[in-house]
Amino acid sequence: MRSQRHRRLNLALAVVAVAMLVTLAVVLLLDDDEDPAAGTGQPECGQPALTSSNGTPLDPDRARSVAGVHAAACAGDYNALIPFIPEWRRSYGSTLTPSGIVEGWRREDPSGVKLRAAAKVLERPGVGGQGGLEFCEPDKGRIGFSRGTIDAPPGLGSIEFPREGRPVECSPPTPGSG
Repeated sequence: MRSQRHRRLNLALAVVAVAMLVTLAVVLLLDDDEDPAAGTGQPECGQPALTSSNGTPLDPDRARSVAGVHAAACAGDYNALIPFIPEWRRSYGSTLTPSGIVEGWRREDPSGVKLRAAAKVLERPGVGGQGGLEFCEPDKGRIGFSRGTIDAPPGLGSIEFPREGRPVECSPPTPGSG
C-alpha cells in the first residue's frame, strides 16, 4: 500500500515540476520580446539633438554638454548633472553652487520621473537666442544652456518641469535664431 501512495506522490510532484518548468519557459519567452525599458517607468531614450533648429551643428563643447545632460536626464540621475552646471556668483556676493541647484530640482522631482521625461526634450533641435540655447516641449519641460555672462561661465542654466498639469512656456523662435 505504501508503494502505491509513493507512486501517486511522485506522479503529483512530477506534474508540479513540469508545470513550473513550462511556466518559467513561457515567462522567459515573453520577457525576451519586451522592450527593456518596459515596466520600469523609464522612457526609452533616443539620441540627443546636436544641431539647432536651423540645422547648424552645435559647437563641440555645447554638444558634449547636451549629450551629457541627456544621458543624466535619461537615467534620472541628478548628481550626474553637477559637472554641467556653472557656479553662479551673484552681484551681492552670494554663490549658487551646482549641488545646491541640483538639490532644488531633486526636491521638486525626488524620483527623477520628470527628469527622465525631460530627456526627450533634448532629442529635438534647440532654439538659439541671445542668452544661449533652449530645448523645450510644453508637456515635458524646458532645458536651457547659458552662453555665459560676466558672473558665470557657459553651461546648463535651467531646467523647468511642468507643474500641476500646466505645461511650461516655450519661447517662440525669433527669425534667424537657431
